[in-house]
Formats: sequence, C-alpha cells, structure tokens
Amino acid sequence: MKNKIHFLLSVCIAVAVLTGCSSDDSSSGPDTFGYDIHIEYPESYGGGVVANASVVLKNLSTNIETSMTTDEDGVAAFTEIAPGNYSVTVSRTLSATEAEALTGIGAEVFLNATLSQLQILADGATTIQLEGSAVGDWVIKEFYYSGAPDSYYFYDGFIEIYNNSTDVQYADGLLFGTTKSASSSSTSFYGFITEGYEDAFLAYVMQIPGNGTDYPVEPGASVVIAIDGIDHKDDPNGNANSPVNLGPDVADFEVYFYANPNTPDTDSPDVPNVEIIYSYSTTVFDYLPGVFGSGLVIFRHDNPGELERLTEPGSTSSREFVRVPKAYVVDALDAVANSSVTPELKRLPTNLDAGMNTVGGSYTGTSLRRKVKQEIGGRKVLLDTNNSATDFEVNNSPSPKGW
Repeated sequence: MKNKIHFLLSVCIAVAVLTGCSSDDSSSGPDTFGYDIHIEYPESYGGGVVANASVVLKNLSTNIETSMTTDEDGVAAFTEIAPGNYSVTVSRTLSATEAEALTGIGAEVFLNATLSQLQILADGATTIQLEGSAVGDWVIKEFYYSGAPDSYYFYDGFIEIYNNSTDVQYADGLLFGTTKSASSSSTSFYGFITEGYEDAFLAYVMQIPGNGTDYPVEPGASVVIAIDGIDHKDDPNGNANSPVNLGPDVADFEVYFYANPNTPDTDSPDVPNVEIIYSYSTTVFDYLPGVFGSGLVIFRHDNPGELERLTEPGSTSSREFVRVPKAYVVDALDAVANSSVTPELKRLPTNLDAGMNTVGGSYTGTSLRRKVKQEIGGRKVLLDTNNSATDFEVNNSPSPKGW
C-alpha cells in the first residue's frame, strides 16, 4: 500500500512539472517584432514625408541586412525582426525636377541618413530626418552703389551676399570684387563677342576673414559688406540723405581701406574688416565700386594673391587687374550706368552674366536687388538664371538684410 502511494505521488509530481513547463511555454512572448521607420525631408526642404527612400536595417550581431522602400506615407514597415541592436542606413536620390519642387533649385540631389545603433526589443517606431549636401550656393542679393540722393555722398554703398542653398554655409574665405566702373567707353579686356573671353578682370579683390567655421550663415540669411559700417542716416560722419543704416546691427563687415597708408577712411570699431587682397589703386581714399555701376563678382580660390594680374590691352595706364577664371566664379552681376549702355560696353562676359541691369543713374539712392522666386518653409529662394536683366530689379528703398 505504501509503495502504491509513493508511485501515485511520483506520477502527480511528474505531471505537475510537465504541466508547469507547458504553461511557461504558452505564456512566453513572440520571437520577432514589427518596427516602423518614418523618413522625413530636412526642414530646409519644407519637411514632410519621403516616399521611395531606401532603408536598410542591419543586425549588428549577425550582419544580416533587411531592405525596404518607404511607402507614400514615408514609412518602411519592417516585420519579423529579431530582438537585438541594429544600424539604419537611408538614401534617396532626387531628380532635378523633384529637387526644384522641394527646394526651388533644379539640380540632382543625394540625400542620406545613418542611425548607428537602434535597439529593437519590442514593437515600435522611430523617425529619421534626411541630410544632404547643400543644394544651391551663394548669390548676390543686393548691390547698392548709386549714392545718396540730392548729394554727392557715396560712402553708404553695400554688397549683400545671400545663402540661397538648403544648408548652413560658412562665409569664411569667400572672395568678392568689382571691375572698373561702368562708363561710356568699352573695355579692351572684353573682346568676348569675337574672341570668347570667359574670365572676370577685377579692379578690387577682397576676402571675408575666418578660419572656416567662424561665420556660419543659415539658409535664407545673408552677409552684408559695407563701404563704411555706420548708420549713415544718423551718424555725424554720414549724410542725412542716405537711405541706409549700416551699423553693427546690420553690416557684418566693412571695407576699411588700409591699402592706402594715408587714407582718411575711418575704421568702425564695432564692424569687422574684410581683407583687401588687391586694389588697382593705392592712392584712392576708400573702396569705390563706382556710382555708375561696375561688374560685381563673388568667387572662391585657395590662393587669391597668386591670381594673374594684367594691364588693360591698349591702355597707357599701368594699373593692373586681377584675372579670375570662370571656373572659380560663384555669381556675377553686371551693373551698368544706364539703360542706354549697349552690350559691347559690358564689364563682364556673357557666360558670367548673360545680361546687365541698372538703377538708371547716379545718386539715386536706389539699389539692384535680386527677385524672389518662391518661398519654401519660410526660406526665400532667389531667382538665379545667370541673367541680371531677368534676375534683378530696382529697389527704391535699399534694404540690407530686409525685403
């Protein structure tokens, strides 16, 4: 009888153990999960979801990769994903047409993003925003050179350079310069109608200082370079007829003309100076782009002091001009004296500026300002067809850093 009881107890214990194991198995969670990865455009593209993006999920333990393409809602919905640590790589190529619709600039764009580690231990989702190189570049936004009205005051001129791209750009090292002033005589540098000249020949060359990351400029923002960095309307050294304030809250840089050691030019203590790389005259007392207009060029070059310098062919003057090859030019504007100036009197070749524009005269208190093409996510995209006759308009109220 005792043996029988022991046997029954053994059977019951065995059954209980088996039953307990079975119960544990049925209550354990799934071996895989579902995980959604949402892809968005950069803010400078207006944000929004990204369809047709390639998303690669890589298991960091097994190196097994799983790829998907986002749907019209910008989602890559992964299923049956084993728990573990993953990396995520995303890429999307935009055609020029797609890029123009999103950025206002028609150029093929490569966007990407990487998430080095994503831990997946349950069903879930994450959002990744794409990044990419800048679409677009610096452009000349405004050129005020005509001088204040009802006066012979021209120290209130300024150049405004605009970040017309989708990303932060650094103004450090950016170069700009002007040709000799527009006049009624042609320049023998530009026999480009028959001889095919493509380069710019500059009377002045200046450079924004910096070590590469000192002067970040957000998309849709700009840099203002003043001839003199003061409030020309109110400063005792200014002129009450001037339409502009170029003090330290407006001008980012000024041209202190130290090229002439005897200059009477005043160095504004609150506005940093640009570096003067070259001036075709060291006897003038300030930077004078010319109230009758001139060609304005912005460009990049690693060693601007080594650029070729030439005297003007056929001229008796010993003054030299800096030759800037077309390949280095970022943007150009040919501002001429008035609407009667004919193409053979242009200061820049047509491959740099297919047209020309003018404020119509001197001491008008007006400027040339680039037109707005469209607005994307609060960022103004400026018109850039390389034809200043189309891209620019006369601004009756010069507006540095304004519209």
